[in-house]
Amino acid sequence: MPDAVIFDMDGTLCDTSDIVHLIEGEQKDYAAFHAASAACPAHDDVVAAAKDQRAQGRAILVVTSREFIWRDLSLDWLVKHDIGYDALYMRIVGDYRKDVLVKKDILKQITDDGYRVLTAWDDKPSVLDLWRENGIEVHPVG
Repeated sequence: MPDAVIFDMDGTLCDTSDIVHLIEGEQKDYAAFHAASAACPAHDDVVAAAKDQRAQGRAILVVTSREFIWRDLSLDWLVKHDIGYDALYMRIVGDYRKDVLVKKDILKQITDDGYRVLTAWDDKPSVLDLWRENGIEVHPVG
């Protein structure tokens, strides 16, 4: 069972601070948010942590609540920022549950795929709690 680490995308690897207003308030525009994220910079310290973990031989798992329709944009962003990864786990199209519920299901998939998750980087408190509850060391971002 390979050792692995989880990195969230939006707000963690990808600095979405300049576009987060698109998904705040009553009128959330996720399509505009994700489209605009293509031009967002990386959080350099988080990218450095991912590269360090990869250098230690750990699998890098990018776990995002983005819907699968944003896969190509997400992959392009990872390549643009030279972030090596072993797997990209995403929300199924049309799944509008809370992020923590989506990521709970993804964690089961990760385990079923044979990974042993040691640590996770994320910006959302509820998701950080999920990782902690499952014995995963956490690194809050933001």
